[in-house]
Amino acid sequence: MRVIIISIFVLNFLFAGNFIFNGNFEDSLNYWNCYAQGETYTINTDKIYEEDPDSEVYVGRLDRFITAISQTCYIPDIELDFSFRAKVVARCSDTSHSAPAVASIIITYLDIDENILGETRLLNYCDTLYWMPSPTLHLIELGDTNWIAGTINIADELQNLPGVNPTEIHKLRITLWGQSYGC
Repeated sequence: MRVIIISIFVLNFLFAGNFIFNGNFEDSLNYWNCYAQGETYTINTDKIYEEDPDSEVYVGRLDRFITAISQTCYIPDIELDFSFRAKVVARCSDTSHSAPAVASIIITYLDIDENILGETRLLNYCDTLYWMPSPTLHLIELGDTNWIAGTINIADELQNLPGVNPTEIHKLRITLWGQSYGC
């Protein structure tokens, strides 16, 4: 039997001006929407995932399907920095029967009615990646499965998405995503 483990540990999502509520997960999962298919998933906040006093969130999956948490926020303009500290891991625990798995931090660019205009996905994957870049989808493979910190300037990042009109963006959705494609 194949078992897929996908995990995302995340600490401190911050926008300049703190447009994301409870980005450091100190208030459990308040302000975050949870989504999970099937029964063998974990979405949990705790202070044990990293050696610091702050809370982190763990989004994990032990079978095929999707587990995610997300938050959508209005932004006044695209001159924002998205900063994160995360440990993003996708792996198959049964190496004799590997199956695709992906773990990702997704920045979704939305219009005023929350229609998706484009996405940036920071990811790690195991075996095969079924996502393909396009004029509205920018894929950034992280490679590192240790704790990493990063900042993405939204206005600069949109230069990687020629199919997205920056003047139409009024909201962003931040999603922590784990998916496996088979067991």
